[in-house]
Amino acid sequence: MKNIVLLGGSNSVMVNGLQKGLREYANVTNLALGGSTCLQNLYELKREKNQEAIKNADLIVTESNINELHQHLNEREQLSLEIIFRNMQYFYASLYELKIPVCVIILPSFHQNKYNIIHNMHKYLVNFYKFSLISLHDYYKKYNLVEFGNKFGHHQLCVVNKALGSNISKNIDKFVVSNISLKVDIPNFKIITPKNMNRNSLLKVFTPKNSIFDEVVYRLEYNSTLNFENEDGYKIIGIHSWMLEEDGSISKIPVDKAQFQCGSICISSHKNTIIKSTSKLNRFFELQAEPLIGKDLQIQFNSQKLPDTEFYSMSISNHTNSISLPYFDLIAFFLCKPNPNMELFDLSVIPNDKDIEIDRDIDRSHLIPNIVFFKDSMEFIDEYIGYLYPNITKHIDKVLTPQIINKIKEHLLVLQPPKATPQQPKEPSLQDQINLLKEQISKKDNEIKALQTSYQKAANFKNHLSYKLGNSLIKAHKSWYKGGYIKFIFEAIKIKNEHKWQN
Repeated sequence: MKNIVLLGGSNSVMVNGLQKGLREYANVTNLALGGSTCLQNLYELKREKNQEAIKNADLIVTESNINELHQHLNEREQLSLEIIFRNMQYFYASLYELKIPVCVIILPSFHQNKYNIIHNMHKYLVNFYKFSLISLHDYYKKYNLVEFGNKFGHHQLCVVNKALGSNISKNIDKFVVSNISLKVDIPNFKIITPKNMNRNSLLKVFTPKNSIFDEVVYRLEYNSTLNFENEDGYKIIGIHSWMLEEDGSISKIPVDKAQFQCGSICISSHKNTIIKSTSKLNRFFELQAEPLIGKDLQIQFNSQKLPDTEFYSMSISNHTNSISLPYFDLIAFFLCKPNPNMELFDLSVIPNDKDIEIDRDIDRSHLIPNIVFFKDSMEFIDEYIGYLYPNITKHIDKVLTPQIINKIKEHLLVLQPPKATPQQPKEPSLQDQINLLKEQISKKDNEIKALQTSYQKAANFKNHLSYKLGNSLIKAHKSWYKGGYIKFIFEAIKIKNEHKWQN
């Protein structure tokens, strides 16, 4: 099988989405991380532990436009367009140097009116470097799927992304190395961990690992400080952190709650002090101030609880419900020393009032699955539910499961002890006791027969077509995010045919 390296955000991390489709016809090394821009993609390209996978890759698939748009428009973070475009140029130039086929995906995003400039940045650089491009965003616009796409926000249906991934990996030989010759002078990048820095004390070290990530984490606590050794002239442009629980275990709280539990880092020199918080998850974020490293630059945990000087959209540190953690869990710093020979495009070349056209020879939109079919199918299901649902609810309430019936049987068969009375009646004769016992047994037999009849009716009802379809629909609803509704269409056809054959 061929090898694919996947770079991106949460859409690439989702288990049943893009990565699952790619794995159908290729081996996949997934380096994606939720809530991160193309700078994290570049960071992963430069990490030593990823070099073998990148060297052996037959295709690199990357997506980041959703997070760039989100972090630019977020009222607290407001990641600047200048930083986004410059980092994007660093990333694309680094991809070009690898001489490996590249597929860029632009995911759909219509919740804001300012998406054009971010998407056009990618299109401009894709055209320049002659990488392959798949724009789901343009597909949604072309086929009037904007309203449909808005139903799912930043994470489109997994079944759609999975189908796209499958088509990409199935046609991996159609992706070729860029055929243009360019001279690129990319900056010098370094990834520095606390292990390679001057420390004033021993740091706690944790090695969190799960099915997706495997990292080494260093904990900064009260009074612990770090200094760079031989990185004068470099700037800190990104930070990789993984805020763990106090005992070093991986947090299991959901994202919407984790973003309120924050750890804060302090980067100070004689020029300024930078405070930035991140949340209790594996995160990579830009440092917009980009401090220049010198001999007096010092890294600390923000033990003084100074207010943030800049924000990260996935960390809410200034809310009344926010929790300030007494430590900062650090993985690495991403450093950059700009190359004066690198010619960067100015932001003015990117239009915001119109879409940049994609060169036909690099457009791979034909690999997009038939999303119009998915949309029409879901509209059919909506109408079908409206017709079928009232009937289903009436019947489901009447169906007794075998477990319930057995419980009732057990209850009826247990002889209740007689209630205590102040005066005991005269003890009945032996014959009277026998007759009474026969009467009780006969009554219990009738009750059990009635229950058996109810159970048989319930069992017969389960063979009704409406019950089978309703049960299948409920299962589809529970797994809608995995494409349950789409699968329901085919399951309904199968159930109907089987029912017709049985009857």
